[in-house]
Amino acid sequence: MLSLIETRNRHFLEACRRVIRNLPADEEINISKVAMTAALSPAPHYYCTYTYALRMLRVLRHGRMPLRRDRRLALWEELNMKCTVYMARTGCNLPEALGYILASESASQFFIAPSTALRLVQRLRSASAAARS
Repeated sequence: MLSLIETRNRHFLEACRRVIRNLPADEEINISKVAMTAALSPAPHYYCTYTYALRMLRVLRHGRMPLRRDRRLALWEELNMKCTVYMARTGCNLPEALGYILASESASQFFIAPSTALRLVQRLRSASAAARS
């Protein structure tokens, strides 16, 4: 079974391939642009464990989140918002809402650093070059 990071990386590289396929035929491929476009595209999952996500949401809800402006903070705020909406709609508690969200909803983006996105795209490019030779 793939780890969450391996799964995220595989899904991210699939998103990169989609971005490249959708480029106009005459446009040169800008690796940085491909990386950022793919990183900000919707991700099929949230790549975190239930236990860790529940702990982080509780920290966020109690105002003790050490992050101020960060991709990870955006991830927890998005999950928190989705859980809050689901809880209001169904009357369930946070653990039940989180379980539902993680199992059935996609993320708005990959929530990865630009440097990580670029490194992964470069890995894709290297693999493509090796396959051609």
